[in-house]
Amino acid sequence: MSVTVREVPNPSDAELDLYAKILAEAFHYSYFGGGLGNDKDLQEPFLRAHLTAAIAKGEGEIHVGELPDVGVVGVAVWFGPGHKFLDSNAQRDAGWNEIMEKLSPECRGWWDTFLSQYDDLVERSHGPGVKLGGYHLQVIGTVPEHQKKGVGRALIQYVEKKAHAIKVPTLLETVGATNVAIYKSLHFEVAGSGPLKAPPPYPGNMEMFVFVKHTEKDTY
Repeated sequence: MSVTVREVPNPSDAELDLYAKILAEAFHYSYFGGGLGNDKDLQEPFLRAHLTAAIAKGEGEIHVGELPDVGVVGVAVWFGPGHKFLDSNAQRDAGWNEIMEKLSPECRGWWDTFLSQYDDLVERSHGPGVKLGGYHLQVIGTVPEHQKKGVGRALIQYVEKKAHAIKVPTLLETVGATNVAIYKSLHFEVAGSGPLKAPPPYPGNMEMFVFVKHTEKDTY
């Protein structure tokens, strides 16, 4: 079954709602669940805030994957060279700040710690400025009933071609052994890894892996 990928630069509110729902379903309404106080009602608004951040001032991109006779079943949010997620007030004001206001002080404090640790890990792994110089994947997901049909792969390959055309790397991060294996199978290389504070109420840390594909090279 062939997958069609396209960028959606100016999605309607209805499209944003659909894309947020697709992402929430892809993660079984548990995307960073602890960081949201395990409030499943916040999942769609939280993921919508990722989408609206990307288009707030054109600092990111929304891509969708479609199947024939089905429609959109996969969504990815990317940030190209020059920007990253939440690096401007416009992005934060496009939904993120509203979500943070709904969280407990414990959860808000965790996000501050996590985002700082995350940025440090990525910079250490790639080297200064590499993330801002490349195409970075913020979030990607396919509805469960259409997973393992090549939708995620198509969404990633679409950006790899864009990155290769302008000679920049393709970058992403993930947690969990299953996800690590998936990205290795897509020929991404581990640039680094390290412990980040786990979201409440979980004690200890979680291991995050930082990946790169050198799409800036002639062959990748």
